[in-house]
Amino acid sequence: MGKRILFVDGDQTIGEAVTAMLKEMGHEVRKETSGMDALAVFSHDPGAFDLVITDLGMPDISGLLLAEKFFKMRADVPLVLLTGAEGEALSRTRETGIRWYCMKPISTAALREAVESALTATAKKRPGTE
Repeated sequence: MGKRILFVDGDQTIGEAVTAMLKEMGHEVRKETSGMDALAVFSHDPGAFDLVITDLGMPDISGLLLAEKFFKMRADVPLVLLTGAEGEALSRTRETGIRWYCMKPISTAALREAVESALTATAKKRPGTE
């Protein structure tokens, strides 16, 4: 069964490609190209999304800061970070609480694996879920 995903990426081309991939996987996607717009959408109803996917390099707010703000509103929200960064930059994301990544360039297989891992791990934490 498809999940409700908030997807944030400032790059229109990547945004359209990833949105198409997620929809092909059967998910309902709310795409935002502005981190601040995504924050406003999420803050309106933090429980409306099963998963958040955000790019690390956003023009108006960093993906790390955006993730921190999402976690303050809903600590249990699974979040997948899209990034091309490795090494020290990636270790900073772990300190933020981000546990799932999808490296750029993004493949459908890698995206599917990250999404399924995040959703499965989160479902196991909830009482009454398998």
